[in-house]
Amino acid sequence: MPLTLIDSARHIVLIVHKNPDADSLGSACAFYSYLLRSQKKITLFCVSDNINQNLAFLPWFDKLSNRFPEDADCMVSFDCGSYERLGINKSLPLINIDHHISNDDFGTYNIVDTSAISTTEVVYDFFVANSIKINGKMALSLYAGLMDDSKCFSAPKCSAKTFSMAHDLIELGAEHALCIEWLYHRRSLASLRIRGALMKQMKLLADGQLALFEVPLSLLEETGADVAECKRVVEDALGIRSVRAAMIQIEHPRGGLKLSLRTDGTIDASKIMGHFGGGGHVHRAGTHLEQGNFVELVESMTMMIKKGFE
Repeated sequence: MPLTLIDSARHIVLIVHKNPDADSLGSACAFYSYLLRSQKKITLFCVSDNINQNLAFLPWFDKLSNRFPEDADCMVSFDCGSYERLGINKSLPLINIDHHISNDDFGTYNIVDTSAISTTEVVYDFFVANSIKINGKMALSLYAGLMDDSKCFSAPKCSAKTFSMAHDLIELGAEHALCIEWLYHRRSLASLRIRGALMKQMKLLADGQLALFEVPLSLLEETGADVAECKRVVEDALGIRSVRAAMIQIEHPRGGLKLSLRTDGTIDASKIMGHFGGGGHVHRAGTHLEQGNFVELVESMTMMIKKGFE
C-alpha cells in the first residue's frame, strides 16, 4: 500500500514533470507539507532548471532542486502521464499520482483517477480518504492546481465536485485572489513579446478551424520566452470563434521538436498525440519528437486533425 511504502521510507523524492505547471508543482507542494509532519528527509525534484516564475507563490517553491539525491529510497511522481515525463531513470519504488487518460500505470503503486479534473483533485481525495488534515499551505497548493487545470473553472470537465472542492479548500485557507494574480494576471515582458510575434504569424487551416504556430529557436532567443509562455498563446487561439483546435510546434533548445495540441473537445487531442509517442487529455495533449522527418510528422498530425473535423 502507498502509505506503507511512505512510512517505511527514509528519504522520499517528490517529482514534478518537466517544465511543471501549477497542477504538478501544486500537488507536490501539498504532499511536501504533509510529509514534513513525518520528520523524514524530503526532496522536491524537477529535472528542468528553468522553472516558470509565475509559480513562485506556491509554498516550498524555493525548495525545488534539479539534483536527485543518492540516498533516496522512495519516489512519488505528480501529474506525469508517462515515466518519460519524470526526466530520470531510477530503480526505486515509485508512487504514481496522476489523472491523465494516457497514463500506463508505470508506478509500483498507481493512484490514477482519469475522471479527476486535476492531479491536485487526486491528491485531495487521497488526503480525505486517509483522514490527513489539510493545512493552509496544502490548501493553497491544491487550489492552485485545481484552478490551473480547470482553466479558472471554465473547462467543460468542471462539475459540482470541482466547486465543492474549491469551496472546501478556501475554507481551509486557500487564497483565491492570490492564485488569480499569479496564474492569470502576472506576465513577463518575454510572454508579451512572444504572444505578439506568434499571433502575427498564426496560420488558419480547415476553414479557420485549426490554428497553427511555429516557434523556431531563434524566436525563443529573440523574445526570451520559455515553453510555458509559448503554450499560453495556444489557449488564446481557442478563443477565436471559428477555431476548434490549435497546435504549436516549438524547437527545443536541446534538440527535437515539442508539440502541444489544444481542442474544444471536437477531436481527442490525447488520441492524436498518442500516435506520435505522446499523451494527455481530450482537450489538451502533447509530445516531444526527438528524431525523424519533422516536416512529414507535423503534416501527418495536421491531416489527422483535419480528418477529425469531418
